[in-house]
Amino acid sequence: MTAFAERPELPGQIESRLRVEYWRVRIYSVGFIVSYLLYLGSGGLEHWPAVAAAVLLMTSFGAWKIHHRWLRGGIIAGTIHALLFPLIVQALSAGEPIVALVARLPVWPQLLVTLIASRALASENHLAFARFWLRPLDRTGPVEMQSTAAPVALACFLILLFYLVIPHVMAPGLGPVQSAVVSAVLGRTVVHSAIIFLFFVVMASIFEAAHLHVADSRVIAGFSRMIETERDKGRHPDLSAILTRQLAPAAHTRAVRLLNAAIDGAGPEVAAPSRLAALSFDRFQSASRQFVRSLLPLLPLLGFLGTVIGLASAISDLPHDLNASSGHNIDISASLAGLAVKFETTLLGLIASIVCSLALGLLEKRETELAAMCMLIVDNAREAR
Repeated sequence: MTAFAERPELPGQIESRLRVEYWRVRIYSVGFIVSYLLYLGSGGLEHWPAVAAAVLLMTSFGAWKIHHRWLRGGIIAGTIHALLFPLIVQALSAGEPIVALVARLPVWPQLLVTLIASRALASENHLAFARFWLRPLDRTGPVEMQSTAAPVALACFLILLFYLVIPHVMAPGLGPVQSAVVSAVLGRTVVHSAIIFLFFVVMASIFEAAHLHVADSRVIAGFSRMIETERDKGRHPDLSAILTRQLAPAAHTRAVRLLNAAIDGAGPEVAAPSRLAALSFDRFQSASRQFVRSLLPLLPLLGFLGTVIGLASAISDLPHDLNASSGHNIDISASLAGLAVKFETTLLGLIASIVCSLALGLLEKRETELAAMCMLIVDNAREAR
């Protein structure tokens, strides 16, 4: 069989699919511009109006021309601008924690901006990768299979929503264990906020990867239906033709590459183009996954860092003269009572690390099963001939 990369392309189907992606990016970009204008109308225009004008120009031009760098830069700059004023600036200048600011200030503009920005960045990255995969020579600059900026924007949205909702869902009369967890989650130090932010970044990255996995599952389901349709008509399914004609618009997905490698039957020792294409796609996926895995160890480390800082501060506040011969009554109960609070960051970091590790393990389990399904479907179709 001929590898997918060498099979005749169907430009009509590919261009039709890309046109759908073009309009999806434009719709999300318009949604971001509208949400950003709402933020500016709620008081954001008072801060750095020149930046606001630049964001609107970059985003509008990038969406109109589908210029990835301008569009991505405008959306990222607009998201940072919306988060800076008033949240981050007030948190840094007044020393007020983010959780208190979210409870006190109206943050609905930031919720809209971060949510739509995450979807616009994810859609733009999907289009950029699809264009690169279908026409590698037309792409300049770095290429990501999974966006790095989109999970960060989604994490900002989840953090704001989390701090808005969590105080209202806490039931009174919790036990000591539940109270400790709630106190750790609502911690007001910088380390607490950093752990919460990092946790949601990792979970948002896993969510984006799960979204790609769902798309791969749909491709496999469609491939199986096409095989059954050919069998119902009394014909032997031509797997190569089905993959080329029916799934050409999804040629940049992992499922199509795995199916193509299984159809060609190339072993690990054979450097077939389809095998190389599947291997290159797996490397793109590994690069995206490496980013998530590099963040996981930081969760417990940040927790230990917060505990060490807290313990060092508590020890420095202890009385210096603890000798019984001094004749003074020494009361260190206040210092010891605060030691329990110092371990909150460790508790929070460990809980976040456990949850993220379980979610990532479940996702990778499903991805491994998907690769096995591709080989099994192709083998079953061949044996039925």
